[in-house]
Amino acid sequence: MEKKNISIFFNNLRGLYVFNHLKKKKNYKIDVYLSKKNLNPLLLLKLKNFKIIKKLNKEFIKNFKKKKYFLNIAAGFPLKFPTELINASTKGTINLHAGKLPEYRGGSPLNWQILEGKNKIFISIIKMTKNFDCGPLYSQKFFKLQSYEDIKDIHKKVNNAYPLMTQKVIEDIIKNIKPKKQSKKNARYMKQRNDNDGKINWEKMDANNVFNLVRAINKPYPGAFYIYNKKKIRIFKCKKIKFNQNLKPGEILYRDNKKVIKCKKNAIEILKEKKSN
Repeated sequence: MEKKNISIFFNNLRGLYVFNHLKKKKNYKIDVYLSKKNLNPLLLLKLKNFKIIKKLNKEFIKNFKKKKYFLNIAAGFPLKFPTELINASTKGTINLHAGKLPEYRGGSPLNWQILEGKNKIFISIIKMTKNFDCGPLYSQKFFKLQSYEDIKDIHKKVNNAYPLMTQKVIEDIIKNIKPKKQSKKNARYMKQRNDNDGKINWEKMDANNVFNLVRAINKPYPGAFYIYNKKKIRIFKCKKIKFNQNLKPGEILYRDNKKVIKCKKNAIEILKEKKSN
């Protein structure tokens, strides 16, 4: 069987896991394209052959087309694909989107699912189209989120799941199996989160909201934070507790040498925190 020439675009471990899995297959030849934006430096140590991209401009696309790829894979790539690049390969481009679709189109889908208290975390593979995250679905999978798990645990599950999912989708594409059109019901776009979104609002957030925020943006993200005595303090682990004492949201007390902070409803007990620079 003739080898399928495939390109893969990524900037973090998700794409590395997929690449390492696919390169073991004898029927694929894979070229790696890394984004300079938010590039995980570990990739430079783990990969031998790759090209680092600053912009997906006309010159890049012109040279890219000469490669005559069978398929493009976007596996966590921060630059938006122009339509010409999406369609530059024989079978177009698939996107490994780590969220349930159409409910979690847009940025930070894993974080948003935890923030919104979901106990099932979905990931998807779609055919990329010019309309962001609107392409038809090739595959969708979910994991159960346990109360003791956070974003780091979910990233591990996602990174381990995507290689086999991607292989199956490629095999389906070779067999001309068509993806399923996304439903328009419950469709919405989520904003890409940044560090400012990690600030805890004690007056508006109950203990469950704070607990989920801490889990959703724990390492490898900077972490949820609050301001105390003009210092930014990051919370990396906490637990919810029922709390009926007459304190204002954000007030702190110590019980059995443990720090407790009042929320809009109930409170959290701090298990791990650190002053931030």
